Amino acid sequence: MKPHVLIVDDSLTIRMDLRSLLSTGAGFVVTACETKALAQKVLRTRAFSLVILDVLLPDGDGLDLLREIRTSEDLAQTPVILLSTEIEVRHRIHGLSMGADEYVGKPYDGSYLVHRATELVSERSSARRAAEGGGSGLSGKKILVVDDSPTYRASLAHVLRQDGCDVIPAQSGEEALSLLSVEGVDCVIMDLLMPGMGGLEAARRIKQSSGTSHIPVVILTGHDDAATRAEGARIGVDDFVLKAPELTMLRSRLRGLFRSRPAPAAGGGAAARRAGSSPDLPPPSSRAGSRARSVFPGAGTLFDQVVAVSGLSSVIGPSTIVRACRRAGIEPWSMSPEDLHRALPAIRETLRMFLNEEDSERGIAAISLLARDAASAAS
Repeated sequence: MKPHVLIVDDSLTIRMDLRSLLSTGAGFVVTACETKALAQKVLRTRAFSLVILDVLLPDGDGLDLLREIRTSEDLAQTPVILLSTEIEVRHRIHGLSMGADEYVGKPYDGSYLVHRATELVSERSSARRAAEGGGSGLSGKKILVVDDSPTYRASLAHVLRQDGCDVIPAQSGEEALSLLSVEGVDCVIMDLLMPGMGGLEAARRIKQSSGTSHIPVVILTGHDDAATRAEGARIGVDDFVLKAPELTMLRSRLRGLFRSRPAPAAGGGAAARRAGSSPDLPPPSSRAGSRARSVFPGAGTLFDQVVAVSGLSSVIGPSTIVRACRRAGIEPWSMSPEDLHRALPAIRETLRMFLNEEDSERGIAAISLLARDAASAAS
């Protein structure tokens, strides 16, 4: 059966173009809606493999519809691509933490959009097959839950255990680091604000240690803040999730996080014990180079590393850097250090659209140093 995609956009031109791209180019079945109300009605009638959603709709806010999808038991696992012009979401995108799987700006790159749509549908299909085989997508995962609130910690632990997880509780950043020095885990879920060492500082130390840098870190926050997300991206935090009594969204994001990561090599993961690799390291150097190299330590393409150190959120980072590179005439997936140097002006212009001046300059400095380091390594 062909995957069924729902497009929600008030532009007839865009609906027709996306229908052609996705049906002819990728073999999807496409349903297109121009309003939020019609999309809500269609979502009640059938299941979709993917939703492509414009942020601004004539009868409402696309982000409100995204929130409805993510808090619905039936729809929460549906991948969602947000689609809108960069200027419309320049300020609002920093507050986006409702669970979009990707952000693609207008004018969009058709090949990239089809590529991401195909990836997301494939990941969702794999997760569904696992669930039909009796798995929840989280079963067997060992998760460290760090929160100073005993009530919230116990509630989250209870829900994760129902999903088949092995949960290790901790009440502070300091306790989390101590546990990680002797106990391997598959993921850390950590509150942002805690007495003593907060979530970002603990995450920084986890990502700075060679023994724990591979562990996904999810930060729980009571309110979204652009500066906090940018700092988290530079540290290597894998996701930010709004802290709420309803845990459907968090569970969905965890499943997506595990789907998107490669299976650990033999001897890796929670089963491994990393003696002598305590994450309780000194704070990282203030040099941009130290920070740039620590986010993706020795992994991924040059493009992956640029996205990681850019300061952009995980929602908009990949597609935004792709567009910047292509405006400079550079193919992002195979770019060389010299290509990256040529793309720097376009990347700087793009970062200034999404980040404040200080954060954008910090991001471009980290990318520039990354380019120099890559050129030195290649020579």
